[in-house]
Amino acid sequence: MDRSILVIGAGVAGLAAAWSARRRGAQVTVVSAGVGETALAGGAVDDVPWEQLERAARLLGGDLPAGDLAPAARQLTAELGLWDVPQGAAARIATVAGRIRPARGRDRALLDLGPLRRTRVLIPRAARGAWDADALAEALSDEPFARARGLRFLPVDAPVLRFDDERRIADGDLAARHDDPARLSWLLERLHQALDAAGGAGAILLGPWLGARAPRAEALSARLGVPVGEALIGAGSPAGLRFEAARDALLAAIGATHRHGRVRAVSAGDAGPGHPGDGVLVHVDGEDVPLAADAVILAIGGIAGGGIAYAPPAHRAGPDLPARGAVPFALSIAAPVTLGDARGPLGVVSSMHGPELDVVAWPRGDRPGALEAVGVRCDGVRAAPGILAAGATIAGRARTVLDAVTTGLRAGAEA
Repeated sequence: MDRSILVIGAGVAGLAAAWSARRRGAQVTVVSAGVGETALAGGAVDDVPWEQLERAARLLGGDLPAGDLAPAARQLTAELGLWDVPQGAAARIATVAGRIRPARGRDRALLDLGPLRRTRVLIPRAARGAWDADALAEALSDEPFARARGLRFLPVDAPVLRFDDERRIADGDLAARHDDPARLSWLLERLHQALDAAGGAGAILLGPWLGARAPRAEALSARLGVPVGEALIGAGSPAGLRFEAARDALLAAIGATHRHGRVRAVSAGDAGPGHPGDGVLVHVDGEDVPLAADAVILAIGGIAGGGIAYAPPAHRAGPDLPARGAVPFALSIAAPVTLGDARGPLGVVSSMHGPELDVVAWPRGDRPGALEAVGVRCDGVRAAPGILAAGATIAGRARTVLDAVTTGLRAGAEA
């Protein structure tokens, strides 16, 4: 009988784990409760934190070469159909904060400035609270990458908003309107007019509005004749919606079951007749009978995704003092695993107020802060008998998309 694998979490790590396990013939069920870290991401596909790349490039006096993806990661990326991760080259992405930052790859809706040289990039003005084309153009033009490549960013008047409510609706809602081919054609005509009025340009940079079900920038670029794409924003980007749509399509294509539910506990148990070992039981809120599997993969994210909760002893204090000291972080579900960071297991703190977050929470140099490093202690990806972990759930791993892919693939293979 095929092994049964249960993946908790449906972000990048959970998807990679499910895909990897299905390739090896396992029966896979993915359980997720809602929005996680990947759905909140902006669409940059990093292998290592981009700030580390920037520091290394400054020290070495030039950009670092980009390593190629492992074959399994490249195949997963191809089947997902959402990201562009070119071989041997990194992308350069403009952010709404006015930075141009490196990325190993990108959501295909984001504009890649890497291939551009000595040209202008138009930024249409739009009456939206989070979009200031004039300030953005000034900041991007002053970036070292832009000066070195001769890129100039020019704010232009172009009616890219069609209806009055588009001044106020969320980015995801505006992006969804561009899934309509007629609306995309309307935008195409306005961008043509903007190009003609400006006397041409090498690219057009827009806000995060180019599709919620799939990236529409490539079709727009092909019809316009110049690259068009989005700027990178932080949490709440439509890139998360595009990932969820691509993820659901891929899970259906590989025959994995996707269930909605909030897992409250994972425990040892009997996976049923015909299954080797003792198996694992997964207890889901609202269900009287736990789900049984040969192995479970925890892909529930770290602190940002809600997989790890900050729970200092002060949260359980009585009128005067907490009943006892406690580890100041906890897994969001009950499971027989150990929490730690890059240095080792977490210990009980002596203060009722928990750790000094202003000292340990934030990164210093190359040392990640506690909020990035806390997770499940693993031997590779193995956390306990029958329990594996992937992505930001693992202590001390880089919180990047491609690291989540790497650990997810490994967890799915070893489960």
